[in-house]
Amino acid sequence: MKKILQITLVFFTVLSLYLIGKTSPVSAATNNAKGKTLKEYEDLVEKYKNEAAQNKANINKTQDEINAANNQIEKLKQETLTLTKEISTLNDEIEEYQGDIKEKITESKQVIEYMQLSADRNVYLDYIFKADSVTDLINREYVIQEIVDYNDRAVDELKQMVADNEAREKEIEKRQKEIDNKENQLEKQIESLGDKKSSLAAGGVSIEKQLKLYEEYVSIYRKLGCKSTDVIGKDCAKEDGITSFRRPTTTGYITQEAYYGKSYTHKGIDIGSPNKYAEKIYPIADGTITSKYTDSYGALTVVILHYNILDGKYYSSLYCHMSAYAPNIYVGKKVTSNDYIGYMGMTGKATGPHLHLEVYPCKLYNPSDSNCYSWSAWASFGTNKLKNGYNPRQLINFPKGLYNYWYSR
Repeated sequence: MKKILQITLVFFTVLSLYLIGKTSPVSAATNNAKGKTLKEYEDLVEKYKNEAAQNKANINKTQDEINAANNQIEKLKQETLTLTKEISTLNDEIEEYQGDIKEKITESKQVIEYMQLSADRNVYLDYIFKADSVTDLINREYVIQEIVDYNDRAVDELKQMVADNEAREKEIEKRQKEIDNKENQLEKQIESLGDKKSSLAAGGVSIEKQLKLYEEYVSIYRKLGCKSTDVIGKDCAKEDGITSFRRPTTTGYITQEAYYGKSYTHKGIDIGSPNKYAEKIYPIADGTITSKYTDSYGALTVVILHYNILDGKYYSSLYCHMSAYAPNIYVGKKVTSNDYIGYMGMTGKATGPHLHLEVYPCKLYNPSDSNCYSWSAWASFGTNKLKNGYNPRQLINFPKGLYNYWYSR
């Protein structure tokens, strides 16, 4: 159960961090950047770097402790194997010694009986009284006593060896119990250390995510020319900008791709919708309306300029064939990606209601932009970009292929 809870904790930690990561880093930074200097973000980078390093060190230390505990268990198992072999040897020795004792006792009895009684005569006394002298008598009595003493000592020694082995066996059994207890303690320790390592790993995901986030902040603001002492939004990064693009309709599907062809080049993506004329058209990102006009074929058209602070480039998005403009749409108006600008239609050169969308990294109709200062320059620039592999799909997350529906922006 404990493991399940830990896995669940890690899962939701990663999920929450993933969802946070889906928010534009610059948008998140901008919301909290007022009055902050770049150095504050740089300090946060260092803070999370240190925390990440410390967390990694703690994980490595915990793993070392796990390895050490496993090594101890392995040594204890080897000791158990040695003790098991020793017990087996002791049991064999005890059995052998017990046999020797029985044999020695029998042998001693036979010697004494033979020395004391043989052929109805007291051989023991006969042997003593056949001495030639008092000295010989004493010697003969001494020899008899030595034989008796030797047998007694031998039996005592064998008994002592058996007693010693039995004592050793008890010591081994005691040691085996100690080993078993120690192994149980080490296994519990390893389980606890494993839990600790899992928690550290989960925390490491959060730390690494925060580190990456603030590293992105620092990188972005440095690209915008911010210095450590600059106050963001005041001394630098003053210009509003975007970091991502959205689909221009809530419901839709692509009916024709943007592509380069030698005989014909389609510079934009055509988008249809089951709602047809009721489908609202939205800007693909926050920006400023730079043109609003009816083209030579009669198509209602809007052009919006966006500044992408991630790559430092300006992008123009062109919306064509609309059936009607939204109220209060005018050149110079700042719009967000949530402000609709008109409705899908088929004004101009069109065979059915759809939106023709073009997006290129330049400023359409801006005299300062040598690439897109006029419609012909824009057309040439767009054709060349498509020829070299560019596609608006690289900016906007459309479903792959044609006629694959989406139901959100």
